[in-house]
Amino acid sequence: MAEQPILEYPHSALRTVCQPVHAFDESLSTLLNDLADTVYATPGIGLCAPQVGELKRVLVMDLSDDGSALQEYVNPQIISRSGLAIATEACLSLPGISAKVIRSGTIVVRACDRHGTPFERTLENMHAVCLQHELDHLDGKLFIDRLSAIRRLPLQRRLRAMASAPSAGISATRKLAES
Repeated sequence: MAEQPILEYPHSALRTVCQPVHAFDESLSTLLNDLADTVYATPGIGLCAPQVGELKRVLVMDLSDDGSALQEYVNPQIISRSGLAIATEACLSLPGISAKVIRSGTIVVRACDRHGTPFERTLENMHAVCLQHELDHLDGKLFIDRLSAIRRLPLQRRLRAMASAPSAGISATRKLAES
């Protein structure tokens, strides 16, 4: 188990559709453990495999205040949606950027656990928002893609600066490790 560097915008892995997991083995368990270690080392509430450079349909989230409610999802898919939720979203891969995003307020998700056992879970409010945010990552999308052109306009200068930085796409964790 080890904390991993988080990829930042505009890294190409963040725009890549991830592949389903077929092998429920030790490497998957290691990836899930690494994702948990990494998200707990940040102020974030969720993290998915492409954010650490693994193009697999895997994510973790924990919305508790004390790190006691880790949820793991392998090959998640939303099977139903209802209601609306408007939440201010941020992303570990887009540091310093946040915006209000409209998502479904209640979802039913089908996924597998680390052993390949399927489950279904109903998520509401911020749990539903977080899962949808992470699932977007697995589909190569970022929360900024859900903003209208008008709402994205104020963010353009910051996004251009991130894209043109000499270390574009490398996380602050890695930058610190390399210095």
